[in-house]
Amino acid sequence: MGYDRIRHRKESEMLKKTCFMVGCLILVLPFLANAFDCNKPDFGAHIEDLNKDGYFVKYMEKGGVSYYNHTGPCRMDMHDYFNPSVYYAFIDNQLYARIITLPPSDDSFENIRKRLEKMVSKQIGTPPYEMKQEGDWWIYQWFNEKDNLKFKTKLNSKTKAGKSAFYYEPLRAKLKNADDDPALLRH
Repeated sequence: MGYDRIRHRKESEMLKKTCFMVGCLILVLPFLANAFDCNKPDFGAHIEDLNKDGYFVKYMEKGGVSYYNHTGPCRMDMHDYFNPSVYYAFIDNQLYARIITLPPSDDSFENIRKRLEKMVSKQIGTPPYEMKQEGDWWIYQWFNEKDNLKFKTKLNSKTKAGKSAFYYEPLRAKLKNADDDPALLRH
């Protein structure tokens, strides 16, 4: 009889723990479903919709473009190789671009290029449509016609530093001054 009581108590405790965990999951699931995905930004979405968790922090406005840091959780494949600086550009409060700056790397330039081509082509869903060299800079561009998304990357062959812009082409027309376009990667 004592064994049955112990077993029943253990089963009851296990059931309580399981119910608690399921209850927590039910409460947390809506938050996870609405969380911002830095790997697949919802381009064109309004800042109010993306910032429900308060992770976007505005740090500058220039030429009608608002710049934000995202202070919430974000893990991209590139974090396995680099310590990138990531920020977001909004035009008329709509997500226009994700801008990334990569610090100089100790890796070989060829390895960086191969990794870049593989990772970006996988994310965009197309191979690069343009590759060219301007001085020490190699410039790559991808275009996902279906989603109107462009990706531009500049890699310096000497310092092995890089810059990239993943942006939503339809919002470009709203720029007040084309020279203020962060996707030009001038800075």
